[in-house]
Amino acid sequence: MNGVISIHKSTGPTSHDVVAALRRLAHTRRIGHAGTLDPMAEGVLVCCVGPATRIVPWLIGLPKEYTGEMVLGASSNTYDAEGEIVAGGDPRGVTREEIEEAFRSQTGMIEQLAPPFSAVKVRGRKLYEYARNGEEVPERKRTVWIERFEVVRYFPPRVFFLARVGSGAYIRAMAHAAGQALGCGAYLASLCRTRVGGFLLENSVTLEALQADPDEALPCSMLTVAEALSHLPKTVLLPAAEARVLRGHPFRLEDVLEAPQILPVGQPVLVCSAAGEALAVARADTADAPFQPIRVLHTGS
Repeated sequence: MNGVISIHKSTGPTSHDVVAALRRLAHTRRIGHAGTLDPMAEGVLVCCVGPATRIVPWLIGLPKEYTGEMVLGASSNTYDAEGEIVAGGDPRGVTREEIEEAFRSQTGMIEQLAPPFSAVKVRGRKLYEYARNGEEVPERKRTVWIERFEVVRYFPPRVFFLARVGSGAYIRAMAHAAGQALGCGAYLASLCRTRVGGFLLENSVTLEALQADPDEALPCSMLTVAEALSHLPKTVLLPAAEARVLRGHPFRLEDVLEAPQILPVGQPVLVCSAAGEALAVARADTADAPFQPIRVLHTGS
């Protein structure tokens, strides 16, 4: 098998559990996912099967959209409902306007402090290893993009929200930071990832559906590599240039049969055959340079 499948992960299993189940169903160990979901979260988990694992780098950075619920007036050492909950300040005087302001302060390009119970590494160790051993957890900040963080409904002390973020952002860290800004504490109670790029929750398939009839459901649920990379600018090559690209050789504009838009310089481009098969991801570093394959994707290569 070769393709990309959008799984609707339920709450409970880890992302690795989902990958392990898919390996059994697809009879291959060559499966990877394009962005972890915490066990308490449900929603879209994009998985690549077979040779399609080569395109994970171009899927993992796609923007993500979430809906969730946070609770005011308490905090958690994991920043979510699975941790040790400690009472905070009285949230009864907190207004919706104050919450919206706390959310707005986290939008744009920000420096986000990684949760102490996370897999971010400092000095060769994951932060949760420090935390579980009772050691002081070193701080680790990273730059993340938060496009939207909005209140959908507010039923004190519960806040229902929508978030649209770039790669690497921790939603539970956003809930924790909002609680600190409000002075009463907050933790993430539930989370659902509704979108990863063009992969939507309503178009995702559950593991239960796949397990019921894997021979039928797996092929029907799988996208081709070209479909999964539809967010990249696309070029179609003349047949004479296809073999060169599959050997890792560059191509120039005179080798292009079709390009629906101007091919960008310095950005990845999806290279396809006239039959629509994804051949490679390529890039030209300057306007007069040839397009050099970054990764050959052809299933037979």
